Amino acid sequence: MLGLISTTSMLSAQDTVSVLFIGNSFTFMNEMPKMFKELTQSKGKTVHVEYVAEGGKSLDYHSKQTRTYTAINSRRWDYVVLQELSNTPAQPDSKTETISLPFFRILSDSIRKNCDCTQIMLYMTWGYKAGNGQWAEINTYEKMQARISNTYLRYSDLINAQLSPVGAVWSQVRQNYPALELYDQDNFHPSLLGSYVSAVTFYTAIFGESPYGSLYYAGLDPYTAEMIQLTASQVVLNNLNQWRLVYNNSQLYPAFDVIVKGNQVKFENRSVAFSSLEWDFGNGVVSREINPSIKMAKGKYTVKLTVKNNCKSRVLYRNIVID
Repeated sequence: MLGLISTTSMLSAQDTVSVLFIGNSFTFMNEMPKMFKELTQSKGKTVHVEYVAEGGKSLDYHSKQTRTYTAINSRRWDYVVLQELSNTPAQPDSKTETISLPFFRILSDSIRKNCDCTQIMLYMTWGYKAGNGQWAEINTYEKMQARISNTYLRYSDLINAQLSPVGAVWSQVRQNYPALELYDQDNFHPSLLGSYVSAVTFYTAIFGESPYGSLYYAGLDPYTAEMIQLTASQVVLNNLNQWRLVYNNSQLYPAFDVIVKGNQVKFENRSVAFSSLEWDFGNGVVSREINPSIKMAKGKYTVKLTVKNNCKSRVLYRNIVID
């Protein structure tokens, strides 16, 4: 009679969330993508972050660059973030229809062609400190921010994208903590604090959870950083529908039980959210049955279960000893 002596399990490396940022200096200023990465790691998550960003460049520019498409096609990204030239979304709708929206569409189509599971996220930016005096409709911060916000909301519906509402969090920080300086000396680029607002907003939007409790402060004093974390949580998580943020709670997860009867070993699949699977029993036998049953001699085996869905695959290794 065979009996199961012991088992130990090990999932393959924790799921890594991959994020590609495409934009300009509002993206790379103060190494914001690195801030986002370090904040994410401080919360116990694994993230792969890259960016393609050049100062003063629009999505029109990016849509014509080989470098942009090389980055898009370099892997099956979980998220690709699109950030437009800061003043462009504040222009009249009749103008943005020709100078901006077509390039959001072009890049979105390329992203989805590379991987239809990639979530496109739009980087809602902020109004200049005193608005843009070149046009009366945006000559104050409030008026400029309203137009930027409305444009990104409209774009998110038109191209079926989520929003990272950095501009909305920025506005709340301005209102609640007017002594905090979000702007660089030019009054439109972000200060270190402004970039931290972006990083914590992206964390909250991508993971659907509060960044509060992170000990990563990016060189800011802890009290200020925690105020920013809480503000991002409130603005993002209390308005998920407004930002088009929908999360899939059915996470792909491999699991199984082992039942031994005589010389027969049955594997009961307990995996979640999979569409296909494959077993490797460590003895030269492979199966794609849901709940396979096989004969196994006495000994030590490493059983490998690979589960897949349309977007991901995960592997569970389980060491079993049969005596």
